[in-house]
Amino acid sequence: MKVLLLAHYFPPDGGPGAQRPASFARYLPQLGCEVVVVTRALARERDRNAVYDPHDASLLAWLGDVRVERATCDGAPTLAAWTAALTARAVEVAQAWRPDVVLATLSPFELAEAAFAVRAQCGAKAVIDLRDPWALDGWFVSRHWLEHRQSVAKMAAALASADGVVANVPGARVAFESLEPRKGRVPYGVVTNGWEESDFAELNDVPQGATWRLRVAGNFLSTNFQRFSAAKRAWRLLRVAGERIDGRGRSPYFLLGALASLREDAHPAGRDAVLEIAGNVDPITRSVIEDSGFADRVQMPGFLPHDACVRFTAGADVLVLPMHGLPSGARARMVPGKFYEYLAAGRPILGLVPEGDARDWLREDARSRVADPCSAAAIREVLVSMHDAWRRGESVSTQRIPLAKRFTRRAQAKELELYLRTVCS
Repeated sequence: MKVLLLAHYFPPDGGPGAQRPASFARYLPQLGCEVVVVTRALARERDRNAVYDPHDASLLAWLGDVRVERATCDGAPTLAAWTAALTARAVEVAQAWRPDVVLATLSPFELAEAAFAVRAQCGAKAVIDLRDPWALDGWFVSRHWLEHRQSVAKMAAALASADGVVANVPGARVAFESLEPRKGRVPYGVVTNGWEESDFAELNDVPQGATWRLRVAGNFLSTNFQRFSAAKRAWRLLRVAGERIDGRGRSPYFLLGALASLREDAHPAGRDAVLEIAGNVDPITRSVIEDSGFADRVQMPGFLPHDACVRFTAGADVLVLPMHGLPSGARARMVPGKFYEYLAAGRPILGLVPEGDARDWLREDARSRVADPCSAAAIREVLVSMHDAWRRGESVSTQRIPLAKRFTRRAQAKELELYLRTVCS
């Protein structure tokens, strides 16, 4: 089976947006597929990504000898310009190589049209891989109701047109099925993100030290705390998203509030805790930290390349997984990419997560805990419990639960390979 993989984000891009297609390019050839990747050429400094998409050259080691075709963009490197360049390069490669299937990994969601263009030119099956639930995602914000409805209609049309659609968590698949049922066609597939077995080949215990190290491997999002003018606030009330979320949960606000209250009460957890953030800290998040009353106990080493981040993760006393809040009865439609590496590390996890797949999976780990991401009181209660376990020495040993094996990138690539063969047949 010949697979043409279209990816806007690809090494040396960093972050989960690049890691997912890089893992497909690494493992699909081992499963009997021929793979060609079409992605962006990043030759100029002004093409570099934003703060949440840093470069990470360490990911290039994943690729081996896979063939990578890089499109070039003339003029300003806007999203529209890059999509046009990727589409043109993909069609050119497909006409010469004749793939069986073209797999476009989204976002940006405009790349779905590139897959359809390749199908029109050479007859390959078109499969779209959704890393996020597109217009049904609470973080996907439209300026007004009409724009939101247009986005939903565009998404539904893409789901209907595709020969196959891959969601990255079961919760997203449920949302897709509600929007556009695939009756009589290949059903929606699920291929989660995952972890590299070579990254966590050895599991070492973490000796109890003088400080209780709470670590976050990734970026906080604190846009809900940005200050706007009265006119801007009124305009923002018109915005519409695919689901109601409380984005404050993705910031450190409630976690720091819980830690600060513990220290104010002279509780040992507040005295011993140190929060370490391995990610880019934007000015708004930095302001939230400075105003928290716990800033002197926050360490910010900044963005770490993948290999260094793995070591950072493996040395935590507790790994903190922040997510957004949801209304009662709602379930999340996504799982952060770091969740899978947290499972692989075998360290206790503090899941500040709503109901959904992440919370369900964390409940299978006896040493991990979950709490409402937008409740400092709930987070404080869980912190006390986990600190007590740390003081008793119960957090020293590193233990990977059986569920983690399900999420290796090799296993998920196998799921993808089986799904692509089903589409092609």
